[in-house]
Amino acid sequence: MAKRKSKNELTNNRRKKRSVTPVMITLVMVMGLFVGIGSFSVSYSYMMADSEGEITTDTFSANDIAGQAQANLIGSDIDAVITGVSSGEDGASSTVTFKNLKNDTVNTVNITEKTVFPKATTAENLSVGDIYTYVFDKDKNITELKECESAWSFSDTGARINKTAKLVKFGTEAREHKDSSYKYDENIISVRDKNGNALTLENISPLDTVKLTGYNNGTADKVYNIVIEQGHGILELRNINNIKNARVTIDGTDTEVDIGNPTVTLGEGPHTVVVKGKNISDITREVTISTDEPYVLDLSKVIVNTGALTVYSNVSDYTLYLNDKEYDEDQSILLPYGEYNVRAVKDGYANYTGSVTIDEDQNTLRINLEKFNQSGTVTLTASPAEAKIYINDEYVGTGSAKVQLALGSFVAKAECEGYQTQSKQINVSYDGQEITGSFELTQQ
Repeated sequence: MAKRKSKNELTNNRRKKRSVTPVMITLVMVMGLFVGIGSFSVSYSYMMADSEGEITTDTFSANDIAGQAQANLIGSDIDAVITGVSSGEDGASSTVTFKNLKNDTVNTVNITEKTVFPKATTAENLSVGDIYTYVFDKDKNITELKECESAWSFSDTGARINKTAKLVKFGTEAREHKDSSYKYDENIISVRDKNGNALTLENISPLDTVKLTGYNNGTADKVYNIVIEQGHGILELRNINNIKNARVTIDGTDTEVDIGNPTVTLGEGPHTVVVKGKNISDITREVTISTDEPYVLDLSKVIVNTGALTVYSNVSDYTLYLNDKEYDEDQSILLPYGEYNVRAVKDGYANYTGSVTIDEDQNTLRINLEKFNQSGTVTLTASPAEAKIYINDEYVGTGSAKVQLALGSFVAKAECEGYQTQSKQINVSYDGQEITGSFELTQQ
């Protein structure tokens, strides 16, 4: 049977263990310090050794790393977009700067006589925004330029530019790409017309047919090239304000036209324009819109509808005026559609004033002249001849007027734009009195 240790023996053993532990920790720390100093010395010697020593090293910067990455691409197919082109003395491109579409690195390479181009491509027609696959050699010369098989391209209408979000977005006018959107880089994006002329994003209208060319590198779908294949232009509907209740239909669609600015933006090409109105026969015109200048459709020469006017009156031997033009009571009256001022005059009767609208083939006007029991005749003239004459604020004629007035007092006046208005008091005192007067207006 084993002998159990006493309490004093256990206490002495614990004290011995406590005294050994600090010694061991100190020893380990001292050994670590010597190892650290030795390692630093070796590393410092390695770093400070010159090129002729046994120990050599190369110091790499970020540019060196990028350069090494470019060197690794020598002889490889690289999908890239052109970000810059410089020309040589002969006008041909001499250097091209490409942005790698897969990793965004930039490489400037040279075009030589040995550079192989795709069909219909030359050094002269390379431009910013074009996407190609290129191959270069160790001297940074382009050995071959190829069509980029990974690039995408399509044509559609309805493109809208969001310059804040840097997006080309297709709206409801698009044929196939409604609600689709593509990012762009404003420093690289190329916009041209079908003839290769440089344009800007502001030139693009939803009415245009545009061809987009871009690339998807797996993380972003970007457009780099836009060609306006079919642009837009202006149709001017000149003199449409002469048409009453004008209605315009273009290619079967009702179109609002501002009478104050009667222009409509349309896509380039042929369109069918139909104009209707209350005072004209319907007209149909085939127009061809171009981007060069507005197409003017002059509506002053349209055929205006006419209607016959039949006048009925309670008296005979009266004189009828329509818009100040005199007509005999038995005259057949044919008038273009529109509204006319009416005045009827007969000695011994009060003047009739009113209006009539001609808007049908057959139109009727009824005139009722009221006889004066006692009256006088007043004849007035005015200079200039354009001056309008009024009696008690009722218009009676331009340049001259002859009216029958009941006994009493009246105020006659003449006015004309640019002249001072004149007024006269007229007193018809007895039946059959004849009064004449004249106005000589002075300029203001």
